[in-house]
Amino acid sequence: MSSGSTSAAKLGAVTTQYSTQDIYQRVYAAISERKLLPGTKLSEERLAAAFHVSRTRIREVLFRLSQELIVELHPNRGAFITSPTREDMQQVFQVRRALERGIVTDLCESVSAEAIQALQRHLELEAQARERGDRAALAQLTGEFHLRLAEATGNRLFADNLRRLVALTGLIITQYGAADSSACAGHEHTGIVRAIQEGRAEDAAQQMQAHLRHVEDSIKTPHEPGGEIDFAQIFGLKGPAPRG
Repeated sequence: MSSGSTSAAKLGAVTTQYSTQDIYQRVYAAISERKLLPGTKLSEERLAAAFHVSRTRIREVLFRLSQELIVELHPNRGAFITSPTREDMQQVFQVRRALERGIVTDLCESVSAEAIQALQRHLELEAQARERGDRAALAQLTGEFHLRLAEATGNRLFADNLRRLVALTGLIITQYGAADSSACAGHEHTGIVRAIQEGRAEDAAQQMQAHLRHVEDSIKTPHEPGGEIDFAQIFGLKGPAPRG
């Protein structure tokens, strides 16, 4: 094989390394984990360079995220991380209270011992992150806790819908909450799991309602995004963008 063919083969390997689903999951995770702030412009060109893929692939990902209300597409301006309004915040928490009441009630009726053990392990991870003062990990874990509850029901609609709401909640907390605070108190998660384990459906539902209201009430003043984003660093990508 000639050197030109070898270079082309290497370039092809690089450009096909990330599937559309891979890119979607990385962008989604960065938004959920608050590494990308509300209002951040998602440049197709820069994202394509970071992932070594075509702008068409990036466009597909951004459209999918827009369908989930996590990204806003503006004609002639591009794609931006959603900047939730106060009304958006109220609606998100209204839906979450209704949905998550159903989730914990369902779990109280049919949760498995394995699911309880998995939830308890997750609580241990939260406690460890809290003890070492790892705010980034704690923010990620406390959001994931609610997803673990939904997934434990075995109901895909519970999990899929809550996943979108948790991502929107992360954007809301980033935009309106204190940057150095955790919205989820550890004892509240522990109490919810204990009520589920003991089959106390109404208690679990009430604790979840109180917990979500606490999260909503903890969100205060706007937080402004700023600076240019290094997409390659955020997504853990290495190496320069290919040329040509």
